[in-house]
Amino acid sequence: MYEIKAYVREVMAEHVVDALAKVKGVASIAVVSLGEFGHLVGDESPLEKVKMVKLEIDVATDDVAGEVVELIVRTGRTQEGHPGDGKVLVSRLVRAVHIDDGATDESALQPASNQRFS
Repeated sequence: MYEIKAYVREVMAEHVVDALAKVKGVASIAVVSLGEFGHLVGDESPLEKVKMVKLEIDVATDDVAGEVVELIVRTGRTQEGHPGDGKVLVSRLVRAVHIDDGATDESALQPASNQRFS
């Protein structure tokens, strides 16, 4: 089980989310707006404010994690790629639990057939 966090430019977020929505094994995507500051060119450049969002995706398998990371990199890159396009971080999840039905681990990361948000 993996948690994938991606920091992408705000203007690319919808494109990335639309692509991720088609991946089997991605049950949900959290999108968080950020007030990000970063070095756009090298460590010596001043910190600059960049409009970024953070995407959080939890997946059950290595294969899905690999597909998600490749897709984020491909769809989140501006043209030929520019400093400040963002980054992807992948962490192992120790445990996952669905609050509503108590499903655990891989089962908690699968889309529910009756999943509805209200």
